[in-house]
Amino acid sequence: MSEKFLNKKIKKFPPYSLNSEINLDNIKIKMDANESFFNLPDFILQEVQTNLKNIDFNRYPDPSALALIKKFAEYLKSSENINLDINNIAAGNGSDELLNIIINLFISKDEKILVFEPDFSMYAFYGEIIEANIIRAAKTVGRDVPGVPLKIDWSEALDLLKRENIKLAVFSNPCNPTGQLENKKDIKKFIELAERTGTVIILDEVYMSFCDGRESFIHELLDYPNLIIIKSLSKSIGLASLRVGFALSNETFINAVKTVKSPFNLNGVSQKTAEIILSYPAYLEQNLQTLKQNKKDLQDKLNKIIKIIPTETNFIIIESDNSRKIFNYLLENKILVRNLNNKYLRITSGSAEENEELLKCLRKYQEKQKKQK
Repeated sequence: MSEKFLNKKIKKFPPYSLNSEINLDNIKIKMDANESFFNLPDFILQEVQTNLKNIDFNRYPDPSALALIKKFAEYLKSSENINLDINNIAAGNGSDELLNIIINLFISKDEKILVFEPDFSMYAFYGEIIEANIIRAAKTVGRDVPGVPLKIDWSEALDLLKRENIKLAVFSNPCNPTGQLENKKDIKKFIELAERTGTVIILDEVYMSFCDGRESFIHELLDYPNLIIIKSLSKSIGLASLRVGFALSNETFINAVKTVKSPFNLNGVSQKTAEIILSYPAYLEQNLQTLKQNKKDLQDKLNKIIKIIPTETNFIIIESDNSRKIFNYLLENKILVRNLNNKYLRITSGSAEENEELLKCLRKYQEKQKKQK
């Protein structure tokens, strides 16, 4: 009976689910959510605990997250060699909140948002919630992965900008869930045409840290008045639990984000903890290099035993008609991965030991299949 009170547009949306039906208490190795396997070391935990004692839990947090933004700007200087002014950065409760805010900032009912498929599903979701007109461009067969539709068809994308009166376009690079990296020259043409057509571009670079960085637009950010870049501390930094993300753009756009966000959107514990961790750029860089090496090693070894799609992220894609069976077999062995439409498995690279356990399990599955034939 209560359903009748809901807004009709909400009824068609299922709740977001990431293996939510699975009891995590039974899982030994979790490789489904693109998280870092590094937890906080004791020396940082001790500093966090000391600083938490100084938080006034009865007071609201800093609505501007100024200290955190300053620390993130310092981290960008160290890790990306870029001097970005704090007025070009807004902090949010994860990159998801910022995406929602920005889409609401530029889009009204029936206005057009361009998304590419496959890509992060929440882009279209946030648009649909406000009843935007979602233009979906299917990805095409990539040169790097023949026969698999994983790359943006830039000729179609440019054509859509010219004829569809698109207000906003959003995509991830590298892409989640495909793990593919788009060419910077193609994106540059797209952003430049979008500027002429009055289209805002949200470029989600949450996974860019796992590449060599040459395809990032962070150094050219302020050359384009229509560009917003999204960053996060959840992946390479390993702070998924804290939900801290950043929007980078020109001062006008950033002021607008700060104007429409909720006043105290990022809690005080997350702000202070993230500040402390960003104070250790050398430690974070060391972790990142380990994450990248582990993923490379896993990808090389997997490629010898099963069909994979090479990626530029911290996860690997397995393509198989037996994806559901492999998923269930891994689950029986207490290893959790992500099943995508019973055609692909997305597997987050873990520690060297976790990766080896995964490989052993997949080899056993292969042997089992051979015996059954």
